[in-house]
Amino acid sequence: MDYNINANIDPATRLLTGAAKITYHNNSPDELNTIVVRLYHDVFKEGSSRRSSVNPEDIGNGTEISSLSVEEEEVDLNGDQVSRSGTNMYIRLSEPLAPESSVELEIMWHYTIPNTLRRTGVYDSTSYHVAYWYPQISVYDDIFGWDTMNYTILSEFYNNLANYDVTLTMPENFNIWATGMLQNPEEVFQDDILEKYKQAKTSEEVVHVITEDDLQNYKNKSGTWHYVAEEVSDFAFSVSDHYQWDAINQKVEDRNVLISTVFPKGQAQAYSKVTDYQKKTMKHFSEDMPGVAYPYPAFTTFIGLRGGGMEFPMMANNAGPGLGVTVHEMFHTYFPMYVRINERRFAAMDEGWAQYITQLVINKYFVESEDPNYVGLATGGGTMGTIEDLPLITSTQFMDQTNYGYASYSLPGFFYAMLHDYLGDEMFQKAYSEYINRWAQKSPTPYDFIFTMEDVTGEDLTWLFKPWFFNYGNADLAITDLKGNEITVENKGTRPVPLKLDVYYNDGSTKTYTKKADVWKNDKKYTITIDNAKEVNYALVSLGVPDESQKNNISPSMEKIYKSVGPDMKVSGEYMIDQVPLAMFIEEENGKLKIRVPRGGVNSWLIPVSDSEFKSLDGFISIEFIKEGDEFTAANISAQGQVFTAKRK
Repeated sequence: MDYNINANIDPATRLLTGAAKITYHNNSPDELNTIVVRLYHDVFKEGSSRRSSVNPEDIGNGTEISSLSVEEEEVDLNGDQVSRSGTNMYIRLSEPLAPESSVELEIMWHYTIPNTLRRTGVYDSTSYHVAYWYPQISVYDDIFGWDTMNYTILSEFYNNLANYDVTLTMPENFNIWATGMLQNPEEVFQDDILEKYKQAKTSEEVVHVITEDDLQNYKNKSGTWHYVAEEVSDFAFSVSDHYQWDAINQKVEDRNVLISTVFPKGQAQAYSKVTDYQKKTMKHFSEDMPGVAYPYPAFTTFIGLRGGGMEFPMMANNAGPGLGVTVHEMFHTYFPMYVRINERRFAAMDEGWAQYITQLVINKYFVESEDPNYVGLATGGGTMGTIEDLPLITSTQFMDQTNYGYASYSLPGFFYAMLHDYLGDEMFQKAYSEYINRWAQKSPTPYDFIFTMEDVTGEDLTWLFKPWFFNYGNADLAITDLKGNEITVENKGTRPVPLKLDVYYNDGSTKTYTKKADVWKNDKKYTITIDNAKEVNYALVSLGVPDESQKNNISPSMEKIYKSVGPDMKVSGEYMIDQVPLAMFIEEENGKLKIRVPRGGVNSWLIPVSDSEFKSLDGFISIEFIKEGDEFTAANISAQGQVFTAKRK
């Protein structure tokens, strides 16, 4: 596909007016009688189906088409040849489009950039990230035909491979960062900015291309920006008249890649590490894991969200300077951009990988964690084993907010980590990089992933894939016997997981024993011989590993541990977490304590370490309660490498 687009934005009204010439190449073996065009902003039309609330001011006419022609023949927008439904426009062709032939469309349209900030939208009055903004030809593939799923704000994406030639015009005091490479920097930038921009393209140190001082009375030579991007799956851009810009070069093979961080004026200190984070991340992605060279000439992180992050080709729209979100969104370059995953149906095939590889890269190259790679990605919690715990093959369209995050992020992330643990570093690296290279710029299904893994490894992996991808079931390991220096663990579930046994000794030391998931291929029980059995305080299985029933994970029993430690049960109550708007409930049940953070997906028993210190039984959380006088008034919380504080209500 080829897009040639010209667009103007009026910052006073946020009205985007565009004209596009689109060439669609029919690479399928089928004759096509219809072309399906996505008009994403029709989600803001009155009466449209939405799975997220929007600013009422944004509800209106959606994408307004002012003209449409096919092969230079003007089409009556109110005639029988065109129909619109949901966020799609259907164009019936006067003659079928034969295989290996092309059709040219010309479309003029306009819409108002929404105040609603969901992946795209207005960050402040003169800063916004603009995505899903042009009439986009949908995907026709050999599995589902035309993709006609509607955009609901929460739904994901599935795009064609395309070339973009885009010209964007705004007033001269605005800057525009976009997918692709800027073709006319000499025409846009004043000489001092141009010099720093050129310097950044080869510099191994961060260059402050636009500083806070530069923004005083800032004005470019021209407000017309020309970007070109080749063989990408989408095109997005960000604009602002008061954002600073840091940039650096990363060498990938024999290419220079321009890395940028763009953030609000006056916040240079807060975002001082992000550019280096990106550079280091890109290096390890390209050279180590997944070990596939970053495929594009640039990457820009724009700070324009209130929470989380969102990926686009060569860009991310993030909420903050965190390492996790920076790594996660850059990884999406590989999935679903370079390997064009159908996220609308198979979100686990990109979000799951992003979840796992983010943790792997951070643990290995940023914090040097000694935990097994699979620890802490998913616990199961209240979802494991329920009707909402769907096989990983399940199409994402059938999920909702109760299980989407679990089924698309944490659980598949754990599965990929478990696969890595089983195969070992060398074989996993070989199989995973081959999967990416084999399916680059194509759209694999879960079956293609499975077949590739088995083909490269030469193994029949049915024992692992079938229970997790195709069957309902659960993971549930239990300590069933502790005699002398032998601990017996039983697999009471139907899904294999690695065996991870943590032994806690009376002197405060710990020792971890592990076995790969194939320990359960032929047996339901496994006995581990431990050291210093007489000095054991307690043993815990599946710490940081998905498990349906936590109570049988510990020996001696929770009751004995509570009796031995004697924690102060007055820590129970409701606490408000300071850093995020979440309530944490510490509740007593049958003489033991539980932690619940309903909106954070936390629900676990607490193991006492002292009278006021606890660990969650799932291994994710450590808490120290703070006492003032006779009352506990606050708590310090450590969760998956992040530190929080909370005050008691």
